[in-house]
Amino acid sequence: MSADRMHTPPGGPSLYAAWMDATEPTHRVLRHGPHRAVVAPAAGGRILRWTTDLPAGPRDWLAPVDIDGWPAGAWPKGGIFPLAPFSNRVRDARLHWGADTLALEVLPGHPHALHGQAQAMPWTVLDSGVDFVQLLLDHPAGVGGWPWAWRLHQAIRLESAGLRVRLSLRNVSDSPMPAGLGLHPYFTATGTRLGAVTEWTHEEELARFPRPNRRADWQRGTQTWTAFLGGWDGHAQVDWAHGPGLTLHAEGPLEHLVLHANAGRYLCVEPATHVCDAVNLNASGQAGTGLRILAPDESLDIGLRLDVRPTPARRPGGAAPTDF
Repeated sequence: MSADRMHTPPGGPSLYAAWMDATEPTHRVLRHGPHRAVVAPAAGGRILRWTTDLPAGPRDWLAPVDIDGWPAGAWPKGGIFPLAPFSNRVRDARLHWGADTLALEVLPGHPHALHGQAQAMPWTVLDSGVDFVQLLLDHPAGVGGWPWAWRLHQAIRLESAGLRVRLSLRNVSDSPMPAGLGLHPYFTATGTRLGAVTEWTHEEELARFPRPNRRADWQRGTQTWTAFLGGWDGHAQVDWAHGPGLTLHAEGPLEHLVLHANAGRYLCVEPATHVCDAVNLNASGQAGTGLRILAPDESLDIGLRLDVRPTPARRPGGAAPTDF
């Protein structure tokens, strides 16, 4: 196929024509010790909320999602959802792959494809218990314009220390597929501290090229801002103004991170395997994008641990530290 020939998304219903069902009958409510989580398999496999009973009272670590449902293209800004088979944006919804240009479905009202198809599709419950749920999503070739078929497993579990999420993406098509994974939490936190080697310059929230990062402390503030980081060491401290915080641990090749604060309403700390628009940046010769290519039947696996970090001890003579 020539380089100037354009693929277009196949006919049929739009990916965003679906209604995400977050009504109570479809929920899975998980409990472990002081932790409670609500998962909505039929609403993009999203964790709607995660709450812990602390000595000072319940805390929502995530901006809670309290509505019953929403159009697939207008998700509420809260909870956690999986990013697959790519993270963040694809410029102009055009994927430059080999000699082809693949036309993806744009997010309604926006010029780009955003956050992959997984968060806009209903998932199947494979197994569940008091403190865990295992979900499955089968993506047929062509949905959202993505011409490869893939399968994604998601395992969500509450443990004594906090919340665990694991994702496993398998290419079930008969040709190699560009691939990426990530998770998109909306924290109620005030800031985060972390180590990353590079910060990618960006224009209109599209990454361009990396430069050295010299910043380790990022505060939510009151303005809207975004940062794309690379060479991340897989650890972050997520802080609240008072009381315990969270320690974030990445598992697998989560070497990139998106930080986003929207008018100070929340703080997103989004681990990902690649930078925004990685396929197109890679096609232009940019190194360090984190792009993975999965052969047929090959998988990409990641995990995220969110552990509650106790309140720091006070100086001698002060009150005792608060256990969570």
